[in-house]
Amino acid sequence: MKSRYLLVIPILISSLSTNAEITLDGTLGRSGALPGPNYQIGADLGKQQGGNLFHSFQNFNLNRLESATFSGPNNVNSVISRVTGGNPSQIDGLIRSTIPNADMYLLNPYGIMFGENAKLDVQGSFHASTADYLRLGNGGWFDARNPNNSILTVAPVEAFGFLTDSPAKITTQSSQLVVPSKKTLSLIGGDIHLTSDTPLTADNSTFIPTVEANSILAAEHGRVNLVSIASRGEVMDEKEVILQGKGGQITVENTLIEMSGHSGGEVFIRAGQFFLDNSIIRSNTYGDKEGKNINIKLTEAAYINGLNSEISVLTASMNNSGHISIEVPYLEVSEGLITTSSILNGQAGNVKINADNIMLKDGAMIGSASTYFGQSGDIKLEVDDTLSIVGFAPGYRIAHSIEFENAKTVIFSSSNGAGHSGNIFINTKNLNMISGVISTDTHGIGKGGDITINAQKADLIDGSVITSTTYDKGQTGYVKINITDQLYITGKVPFFYKTLGRTWKNPNSMISSSSFGMRDGGLIDIEANNITLTNGGQITASSFATGNAGNISIRANQLQVMDNGQITTSADYAIGGNITLTVPNLLYLQEGVITTSVHGGIGDGGHINISNPQFTVLNQGNIIAQAYEGHGGNIYIKSEQFVTSQNSLVSASSRLGIDGEVNIDSPDMDMEGFLVVLPGGFIEASHSMETLCDQTKKMTHFFIKQSEGIPNSPEDFLPSGPLLSDKANTKARYCDSKKLFKKGIVQRIDEQEF
Repeated sequence: MKSRYLLVIPILISSLSTNAEITLDGTLGRSGALPGPNYQIGADLGKQQGGNLFHSFQNFNLNRLESATFSGPNNVNSVISRVTGGNPSQIDGLIRSTIPNADMYLLNPYGIMFGENAKLDVQGSFHASTADYLRLGNGGWFDARNPNNSILTVAPVEAFGFLTDSPAKITTQSSQLVVPSKKTLSLIGGDIHLTSDTPLTADNSTFIPTVEANSILAAEHGRVNLVSIASRGEVMDEKEVILQGKGGQITVENTLIEMSGHSGGEVFIRAGQFFLDNSIIRSNTYGDKEGKNINIKLTEAAYINGLNSEISVLTASMNNSGHISIEVPYLEVSEGLITTSSILNGQAGNVKINADNIMLKDGAMIGSASTYFGQSGDIKLEVDDTLSIVGFAPGYRIAHSIEFENAKTVIFSSSNGAGHSGNIFINTKNLNMISGVISTDTHGIGKGGDITINAQKADLIDGSVITSTTYDKGQTGYVKINITDQLYITGKVPFFYKTLGRTWKNPNSMISSSSFGMRDGGLIDIEANNITLTNGGQITASSFATGNAGNISIRANQLQVMDNGQITTSADYAIGGNITLTVPNLLYLQEGVITTSVHGGIGDGGHINISNPQFTVLNQGNIIAQAYEGHGGNIYIKSEQFVTSQNSLVSASSRLGIDGEVNIDSPDMDMEGFLVVLPGGFIEASHSMETLCDQTKKMTHFFIKQSEGIPNSPEDFLPSGPLLSDKANTKARYCDSKKLFKKGIVQRIDEQEF
C-alpha cells in the first residue's frame, strides 16, 4: 500500500498469551498441530468447493515473529477459515496469503485479539469475525459453533450470522491491519475495541494533514467495515452493510482508520454505541477517481472526544470527495471535528446528520471548507429534539489550514477561492446556542452559502453568532430563520476569538450578515411567534467596505428589543440596508434600538418600515435612519397604538445630505409632534379629576395603568353603547376612567393634550 501516513511502532512486551499454536480439528481433513513458527497452510489441509477453499481449526494463534501462510490454486476466490475449539484466537504475528486476489475470512465465535505485532500480507480482502456461522448463497452454511451443521457450496458469502445474545469481542492493541488497494477490511463481532497506549498526533497545518499513529486500520481507496452486534441476528455485507439485530459497542482509542488513496475509500460503521477518542477516520482523494463515503448508523449514541478526534473526507485532486452520513439517536462531539474539504478543484462532500439530540461542545466543529476552484459541501442536520452548540476551546489550533484561536463550537461552510461555499440546513425542535457559532463565508469570488434554520424554539446566549459573511468579490448568502415559538438573543463573551478568517472581540449574541468586500451583504429573513433581544443581543446586516449593507425582514407576533438590544443595518461607505418589521401584536423597545445607518460616503440611509402592530411602545427606545452625505432613510410606522417616553427618539436624518421622512400612521398620534409623550408621575385626583372632566380639551387618546387584580382593560368597567363621535367616545371613556381612578380601581392615568 502506498503510504499516506506515518507509522510509529514502539517495542513493547506483548500482552497476549504465549500459547502459540495452529491446530486442525479434523472436520475437513486431517487433525493435529501444524509445525511452526512459520505455519504453512496449503489447500490439501482444507476442502475446496469451486472458488471457495474452506479450512477448519481447533485453535488458531500466532506469537510475535510467527506467521501463517495460506496457499492454494489460482482459481480460489475466497479462503474461508473457522476456529471451533472454544478458545479465542490471539494473533500477534503475520497472516499471509499467496493466492492471487483471494479474499480471506477468519471466523472464531469465541473471540479474536490482535496484538501490536499483528500484520496482514494478503492478496484480497480480509474479514475477521466472531460470528457463529457464515451464510453462503445457494443454501450454503459454514458453521463454526456446530461444524457438522455446515453445507459447503461454491456460492460467495452473503451474511455473518450470530446465534447468541452476547457475541464475543474483537480487540486490537497497537495493531497495523492493512489490506491491498481497493480491497475491504472487516471486523464484525460483539463489542469491538481498537486501541493503543501511544496517543495519536495530527498536524493539520500542512497542505495535506499528516498523522502519526501506532494503531491503524487501512484500506487504500478500498473499504473498512466495523460492525458490533449484541444479540442474535445477521450482518449482511452487500453494497451497504446491514445490521439485523441489536447494536453493540465500538470503541476507537488512539487509532487511525485510513481510507485515503487514488480515490477515497468507504467506511461503514454499525453498532449501538460508538466512541471515537483521540482517533481519526478519514478518506482522502488524491487521484482521478471520485471519493467515497463515510457512513455511520447507530441505534444508541456516538461520542467523538478529543482535540485530535476527527471524521473527515478530503479531495486534493480534480475529483470530488465523498460524503459523511451519520444516523444516531444521540451525537456528542467534544473538541473533535466532522469535516469535508477541497484543497484543489474537486468539490468537498456534504455532511448529513440525522439524530434525536446533538450536543456540540468545547470547540467541536462540523463543517466544510474549500480552496482554489473547489466548492465546499452542504451541511444538513435533522434533529428531532435539541441541537446544542456550546462553549469554546481555549488556545490556538489549526483545522484543515483554517486558523482558530479560542475556538468557538461551530457549524460552518467556508470557501477560500473561486468555488461557492456550501449551504447550512438545520431542522430541529430546539436550538440551544451558548457561545456557539453557525457560519457561512466566502473569501474569494464564489458565492457564500445560505443558512436556513427551522425550529420551534431558539436561544442564542453569551456571544452566540449566526452569520453569513463575504470578504472579497463573492456574494453573501442569505440567513433565513423560521421559529414557531420563541427566538431569544442575549449576552456576550468577555474575550476575543478568531475563526474562519474573522476576529471577534467581546461579541454580543447576534444574527448577522456582513460584507467586508465589493459585494452586498445578504438578506436576513426571520419569522417567529415571539422574538426577544436583550442584554446586547443583535440582529444586524453590515457593510465594512464598498458593498452595500444587507436587508433585514422580520415577522413576529411580538418583538421586544430591550437593554441595549439592537436591530440594525449599517454601511461604512455604501448604501445602508432596509429594515422591514411586520408585528401584528406588540413592538416594544426598552432601551433598545432599531436603526439603519451610513457612517461615511454618499450612500443613502436604509429605510425602516414597521407594519401594523396593535401596540408600539418606546420606553427610552430609538428608531433611527441616518446617512452621512446621502439622503437619510425614511421611517414609516403604522400602528393602532403608539406610546413613547420623553427620552425616546424617532429620527430620519443625514449629516451632510437631505434628511429622510418620518411618517407615523396611528389613530392616537399627534401628527405634528409625531410622538406621544408620557410625562410620568401620578395625577393628583383630589384637585384635578373633576376639572379635567369638565374642560373642553380636544382629547384623542389616553393611557391607562390599572391596579393589580382587576381585568386587563378599563373598558371592562365602562358603559357600553354607541357614542356620538370618536372625540366624544374618547372623552367619555377618559372621564369614566377617572372615576375608576378615584375609586382606586385604576392606578394611574397618563394624558396628552392636543
